[in-house]
Amino acid sequence: MTQLTNLSPRESKTVSPLTLITLDLDETVWPSESVLKKAEEIQFKWLQQRAPRLTASHDLDSLRAHRRLIREQYAEIAYDLTAVRTTSLRLLLKESDDSPDLAEEAIGVFLEARNWVTPYADVPPVLEKLARTYRLASLTNGNADVQCTPLKAHFHFSLTPCIAGAAKPAPDMFQQALEQAGVEPHQAVHIGDHPECDVIAAQQVGMRAVWINRREAPWPADLPPPEVIIKDFHELERWLFQQIKI
Repeated sequence: MTQLTNLSPRESKTVSPLTLITLDLDETVWPSESVLKKAEEIQFKWLQQRAPRLTASHDLDSLRAHRRLIREQYAEIAYDLTAVRTTSLRLLLKESDDSPDLAEEAIGVFLEARNWVTPYADVPPVLEKLARTYRLASLTNGNADVQCTPLKAHFHFSLTPCIAGAAKPAPDMFQQALEQAGVEPHQAVHIGDHPECDVIAAQQVGMRAVWINRREAPWPADLPPPEVIIKDFHELERWLFQQIKI
């Protein structure tokens, strides 16, 4: 395992064999907890105006509980968080005698606020540099649209469960990224914060993987240790520099 601390970049005139970098989004390039909370609050205020019977009988906690139930009952859409939110709202709107057709508009309100993200300070300058050398792709299980965020200029393409038809740790998203970039697994590296959905899943399709551990969390004892651990994107940049063959 390589844990990067105080590493100096190594000079080289040759090019790294890595050509594709895939990145998780939530908790990897930006914090998401407060953004999700705010987006749900904005959507709820909208629903109070447009679907008062629904909000008279439900609060944010009960809406979350209903979405969890939907994920359990509708396994065919459980991987797609937007579909789960939409299905849950349609059912609850109908149940409360509000118009189920409001669900799509309400989801639009949520998704707009969902994209009001603020990247970690280390991310934008590093991505700007990496995008000049590598193809960058976002692979997220969430429903943020990177093209509606401050980082849109740095990504060549993005995949979500809705596009891929499956969520990580299923291999689909990784395999589609490789196909879209036209590269072999050994030419790609994935960066993410989740041990199973990011690190192990990427390795299982033959990609290299870097665990970003911003919170200094312990690695799960039942999983094989990661090849590389970084604390921020500056360490990612230094690690990538080290992969250049002399």
